[in-house]
Amino acid sequence: MSEIIEAKNLTKIYRRGREEIYALKDVDFLVNNGEFVSIIGPSGSGKTVLLNVLGCLDTPTKGSLRLNGIETSGLKEKDLVRLRQDNIGFVFQQFYLIPTLTARENIELPLLFSRKNGNRSRIDEILERVDLGNRSEHLPGQLSGGEMQRVAIGRALINDPEIILADEPTGNLDSGTSKKIFDLFRELNNHGLTLVVVTHSPELARQAHKMYTLSDGQIVRCEDLACRRFKYTLHIL
Repeated sequence: MSEIIEAKNLTKIYRRGREEIYALKDVDFLVNNGEFVSIIGPSGSGKTVLLNVLGCLDTPTKGSLRLNGIETSGLKEKDLVRLRQDNIGFVFQQFYLIPTLTARENIELPLLFSRKNGNRSRIDEILERVDLGNRSEHLPGQLSGGEMQRVAIGRALINDPEIILADEPTGNLDSGTSKKIFDLFRELNNHGLTLVVVTHSPELARQAHKMYTLSDGQIVRCEDLACRRFKYTLHIL
């Protein structure tokens, strides 16, 4: 498999006065093309910071990040924006839907800022793919939590990304609906999409091919779930 995300020694430091806070510390992170990877860890362990850095929403203090073969360090903001638009779809815990737009219109929204206007022809296909074909003209307020998250996933898919980054996408959903969202992620992955998903649920995380565990900004465990093979553990003193 080819490497689609390759991070080496990623470090993110926030400064509060004279104090330095390490949100990430020397993180190595590898995702192969077509993999489904999950990230777990306690609150404050750096999961969201890592996802934001991987998605070029934030820049590391030091370290290297290559996305689809492109080294991101030193890129100008406009180039990072283009890299995100061309390669990455984002799904968040909060759905961030426009309440006055229908499900169809919310999914279509990213095309206003994209070079991929031809993708408008795919909206019906995406609505069916996320099982919203009969809810396309409904406003967010007329949808359930699971349906709103599926709209958000459809919006992430409209630019035909190679990678989906999802930050606690089931955090506001009940267990049954959470399972359905992960079933959808597995289906998307089966069609070749690369997924990196942060979740608080070890049970859901174990549906991925590979699971990283973070603690205090460091990866302390990486488990190959496809082979059920424990790879390594880092003991922090």
